[in-house]
Amino acid sequence: MGDNAETIAWDEIDAWRRTGGNSRLAFSLKERLMVGAASLLFRFTGRLVWTTTRWEVDDPVDVCGDMLSGRKNYILACWHNRLIGVTLFLGNTVCRRNFNARVGPMVSESLDGEMIARCVRDLGGENVRGSSSRRGAEALRDGIEEVRRGLNIVVTADGPKGPRYELKPGVVMLAKLSGAPIVPVMWSCDHTAQFHRSWDQLLVPLPRARLNFRLGEPFTVPADADARGIARARRELEAQMGQMTRDADLKTAITWQIPKPKAGERLKKRKVITVAADKRM
Repeated sequence: MGDNAETIAWDEIDAWRRTGGNSRLAFSLKERLMVGAASLLFRFTGRLVWTTTRWEVDDPVDVCGDMLSGRKNYILACWHNRLIGVTLFLGNTVCRRNFNARVGPMVSESLDGEMIARCVRDLGGENVRGSSSRRGAEALRDGIEEVRRGLNIVVTADGPKGPRYELKPGVVMLAKLSGAPIVPVMWSCDHTAQFHRSWDQLLVPLPRARLNFRLGEPFTVPADADARGIARARRELEAQMGQMTRDADLKTAITWQIPKPKAGERLKKRKVITVAADKRM
C-alpha cells in the first residue's frame, strides 16, 4: 500500500513537472518534443555554467535570505533578455537550497513560454501563465493571488514582445494590488553569448565566466496610488532599472554572436558593448 501511494505521488509530481497543471494548453507531439529537448538542454548547459562560473552577488538588503527563509516575498523585475541568467541564479541559490521556497516567473502561454515554464519547473520553481499579449487580465489576477500566498514572482518588465527596456505597467500594477515590493534584478558577465537578431537581443552567460548578480533596493508602490502615482512609479522604476542596465552593460563582454554575423551585416547590439575577442576559446 505504501509503495503504491509513493508511486502515485511520484506520478503526480512528474505530471506537474511536465505540464505544470496547464492541461488546457494543447501542443502537438512535435511541440512537446521540442519542449522536452529544450528542458534537457537547459538542465545540462545550466549545470555546466553554474559549476564553472564565478558568481558574485550584490544583495544589500538580503533579498535572497528573505526568499530562502520565507520572511518576506517579492516581485523580481528583470528585462526579457536577461531572464535566462536570472532563472539560473534563482533556481540554484533558492529553489535547490530550500524546496519550500516559492519562486517562479510569469510566462506566456505560447510555445516559447512553455519552454521557459518547463525549465523552471525542472529547477523546482513555479509558474504563473499569461502575459500582456495573452490572457493578460487573468494572469494579473493569478499573479496577485499567488504573491499574496507567498510566491516570489519573476516578471519580465518589458513584456514578452518589447520594445526592449521599455517598462510595461503590469509590474507596477502587480505591486500596487498585491502589496509586495518590487526588486529590480540585473546581471553582468564577462563571457556572454548574444542572439543578436531577436527583438530583445537575448544574453546567455557562458561557462568559465565571471558573473555579477545584482539585486536592487526594494521599490514599493502605495496601495492608494492613483493614475498619476502609478505613472510616476513606472517612470522611477524604469529609470532605476535603466541605470542598473547601463552599469551592467559596461561590465558585459559579448564573445559569441548567434547566428554568426554575415559580412557587412549591421548588428543591433547595444553601442556600449563591443564584441570581445575571447582568448579562452
